[in-house]
Parts: sequence; C-alpha cells; structure tokens
Amino acid sequence: MADEPDLAHFARFCNEVLPGMLEVCGVPASNSALVVDDVLLRAEAVARMDPARREVLAAPFYEESFTYEPDDAPAWLKAITTLVIRNSQLEEMHANGGPVTSGITPITTYGLGPLSHLIAARGRSPLPADVTDDPFVGLPEAYPRACACLRALRTCLNSGGGRIGYRSPGGPVPELPDVSELVDDTPADNVEIPDGFTGVIFSGVDPRFDQYGFNVLKAATDDQGLLLGLSSLSRISRNSRKLLRVLEFLLAHRARILTTNHLLTDTEVWVRRQEPVKPDSKHPFKGFEVLSGLSGTHRKTVESWVRQAGDTQHVAL
Repeated sequence: MADEPDLAHFARFCNEVLPGMLEVCGVPASNSALVVDDVLLRAEAVARMDPARREVLAAPFYEESFTYEPDDAPAWLKAITTLVIRNSQLEEMHANGGPVTSGITPITTYGLGPLSHLIAARGRSPLPADVTDDPFVGLPEAYPRACACLRALRTCLNSGGGRIGYRSPGGPVPELPDVSELVDDTPADNVEIPDGFTGVIFSGVDPRFDQYGFNVLKAATDDQGLLLGLSSLSRISRNSRKLLRVLEFLLAHRARILTTNHLLTDTEVWVRRQEPVKPDSKHPFKGFEVLSGLSGTHRKTVESWVRQAGDTQHVAL
C-alpha cells in the first residue's frame, strides 16, 4: 500500500500529463499513444533493473544530460530519464523537425520526478519474476565488449573522472550490417563540420544504418585504431541496442571513440576530471577545444584530433 502513491504518480504522468503535452505540441493522438506505450514499457523495464545495470545503460547519455533540468536532480537520474523518455518513440516525433521538438525539454523535465517515484517503488516491491517485457533484454550477452566498456565508463564517472583500465571479454568479431539494413540519409546542413567531414540527419531510434554510418564501420575494418569523434555517444544512436551494436563493432576493430568528455578504447576509458563540458551537437568541435580536466593519453588524443581535424583517418558525426 505504501508504494501506491509512487506508482500512481508515474501512471498519471503517462496517462494524463504526457498525452496533454504531446497534444499541445501538435502530435496526433495515434502517435501520442505510441509514445506513451513505449515510455511505460521502457520505464517498467528500467525500474526492475538493479542500480548498476540501470546506470550502465544510461552511461552513454550521462554527458549530454548532466545540465538538464531540474537543476538539483542527480546527474544519474537525468541520464536515466534520457534513456527512458528522451530515447523513446518521442525521438521519432522529433526526427527531421517533427512537431514535438519544442516540447522535448519540458517533457523530460516533468517526467523525471514521476520516473524516480516508479524506480523507488519497484525497488521496494519488485514485480513478479514472470514479467518479461524488457526492450533491453539480452544486451550484455549480445554485446559483451560494449557492456564491459560501459561498465568501466560508469565506474570512471562515479570516481570523478580520470582513467579506468578494463579487460575486454573478446568473442567473435562482428560483421558489417547487411545491405538490407541500409537506408537513405539527409545531409546535416545545419551542423558546423570542418571541410573533409560529413554528417547526416537520421532518426536516433531507427535500428537501421544510413550510408554514412555504414561507411564509418567500414572504415574501422580498414584502419585498426580508427579515431571516431562525436559530440556525445548519443550521436551514434538513441536506440540502446543499436548503440551497443556499433560500440561492439568499433571496439572489436580496436577503434577509439572520442567525445566531448570521454575517450573509449578496447582496454581503457578516460573521463574528463572536474566539471564536464556540455556537448554541442550543432557545433561538435567546440568541446574539443577545452582541455581543462584532461590528462595523459586523453589530452594527447584530443590535441592530436584538433590538429588533424582534416585528416581522412579521423571521422566525425
């Protein structure tokens, strides 16, 4: 009985508040229902997880969300809200300038509190073991390298940054996506990208690959040690299964992934110490100009990246 108010709080957000906000944004009722159902499914799955697994899946979205509102909310809770709400079918309503674009910030802001209540309630009173609806099921088994890397990233974030070494579990080297998984893309003309680099606009939750994303993976097979530069890991995908699939592929080919605050390799993870820098997806290279909190290999890699921004051995999204 003590958990009923917490559960009712989240149910009201999904059944009343969220549909109303989507309606104000001009989202048709049928599409609104898709968003609500997806948020409910994702929220229940995440609420059933142990805290460590929840944070591992949210780790790719930590650096993009730490400045989100409410200002006083814990950074991990903001990342988990991004995982559950921002990365839901809400992204499909946002892709290519959809009607919900202006509503994303208030939706995630108002959703954080109710989601925290649901997580607390499920922690005290878990659902029966036979509840199996989980869009995140099987990820550690399918993508062992990626999950090992994200576990190290979580540890490094919780330690205040610096370097964490980890042992990659290995396993079969993933193959390139099949041609049937490719779709056309749209150039990202509104993003500030130096000459020699390209970017595209593509739904963040679509499991398929645009031609540019495919070419990045192909480049990783041709160049062991490829350096992939991103404003944040969410630029790979907001679909957790696809994000881990890409990360698994890159790590298997010993590629390095550099973001505004992180450097991920197949043996170590680096995180900027002190206050992280807010990623800017429209001006992704600005974050690399800030060297405070960087050290060792991380700092040298960023300095090299900035110097060689036109080098064809480097790729940016």
